[in-house]
Amino acid sequence: MKKQLLSLILALLIASTACVTAVGGSTAILWGDVDNDGQVLIIDATLIQRHLVDMIRLDENAQKRGKVSGGKELTILDATWIQRFDVGIIDRFPVESMQPTEPPTQPPTEAATEPINEVTKVKSTIPIHFTNNKSWTAVYAYLFNSDTGAALKAWPGTAMTNPVTNSFGEKVYSTDVDVTQYDRVIFNNGAKIQTTDLPVTKASSGYFIQGKAVGGKYLAGVYPYGQDKEGTIKTVSFTYPDGYKKNVYIWLPEGYDAADKSKKYSVLYMCDGQNLFGQATTLSGYEWECDETVLSLMQNGGDGVIVVGIACGSTEARRNHELTPNLGEVATVAGEDMSTYQNGGGKVFSDFVTDTVIPYVEQNYNTNSIRGIAGSSSGGIEAFYIGMENMDKFRYIGALSPAFILYNKPVWDSYLSSKDFSGDVPRIYFYCGNSTMDMLEQALYTNATAMEGWLTNHGYPTDKMITKTDADAVHNEGFWALYFPEMLSWCMDL
Repeated sequence: MKKQLLSLILALLIASTACVTAVGGSTAILWGDVDNDGQVLIIDATLIQRHLVDMIRLDENAQKRGKVSGGKELTILDATWIQRFDVGIIDRFPVESMQPTEPPTQPPTEAATEPINEVTKVKSTIPIHFTNNKSWTAVYAYLFNSDTGAALKAWPGTAMTNPVTNSFGEKVYSTDVDVTQYDRVIFNNGAKIQTTDLPVTKASSGYFIQGKAVGGKYLAGVYPYGQDKEGTIKTVSFTYPDGYKKNVYIWLPEGYDAADKSKKYSVLYMCDGQNLFGQATTLSGYEWECDETVLSLMQNGGDGVIVVGIACGSTEARRNHELTPNLGEVATVAGEDMSTYQNGGGKVFSDFVTDTVIPYVEQNYNTNSIRGIAGSSSGGIEAFYIGMENMDKFRYIGALSPAFILYNKPVWDSYLSSKDFSGDVPRIYFYCGNSTMDMLEQALYTNATAMEGWLTNHGYPTDKMITKTDADAVHNEGFWALYFPEMLSWCMDL
């Protein structure tokens, strides 16, 4: 009985071989037949997957037969289409409808259309929590709108009462916020002691005092209130095209189950991956707190997000080279040696992300088609460049304190004029601080805040961009961590 069933399955698979199409009068192609054995089977999808992670190298003809999605490059999507064809979900590849042949006698099934991935909309009113770890005698929450200046209540704001005591003996205060009305909060003691302006978003939950910021205000950190889970970090090492090993850190949100194929996750790819999830490897003593932000979003009813951090080069010069796109003559900056930025290797880094990291992640983890790219400083300009070069691959871009100063406006105009912004383009979140106590952040401020206007001049839709600033913010992960929840919320249109 088993032999008969196996024979029947094999017969069905062989009978469902893809259409043979003649392209422009050339030799007929059996689309999906990567190994050229006259059949389209699961092994053909496997060969594409192995090729994408550099386990094997397919020749040009094999790659051509494998591009069943109709794209210019061989991607993991081609392997997915072949898998669907192999089990009978579809009977025709997208590329075949692009060829000059007679239409099929039967229309493609509905399953042949790639589903549109959407994010879960999060409720507008969320609870936020403040841990009084400095033992203030009173706690107030001053809530206001950063665009209009409208405040929920005059300074010092709403008195926070009825705290609970956490396991450290600290009092934790809570209040509900309509984040469609108010997007900033300043926690204070009712007098002169206060935090900096803190973004409040659909990915916000808990705040605590990290330490002194510039100007006497306190810098806050973020955390998912009531949770002691941290998710899971996987470390994978790849050989970078320049010949050395590069670590990639893959953070999986709490509850991720590899066996549950019905649950798909969006993925955010980030430069400077060593600074995202822990303080041990950071230079400033702060981290991005990406895991805390995603867990907070999930607490508020949002979806989990896989965060993938690509480590930078092991030296400053190597990092400068990797994360600088070569757009032309690097600008002269007084008192700075700009030689390590000239002829940057940003394209190599970009290709490494799109051709190696993304295929690996999508082959090995439960992901959907929603991708983001983000970074700060040199990582900010590189993330922007990667997004511009691959607008079809990313839904959003986050450029925080981006080093757009590396090129003057004429260079940027030349680069942006080469792009076509008439189609569906990524959402872009720009941010930069402007503290008088930080010369670097101030130097970056002008071009970072001008980029939205430059893009508008070249036809980029204004509703796909936003720029946020902070007069107290300096150039470090502590402030980027505060604005990361806002970036994620706005970019994903929660």
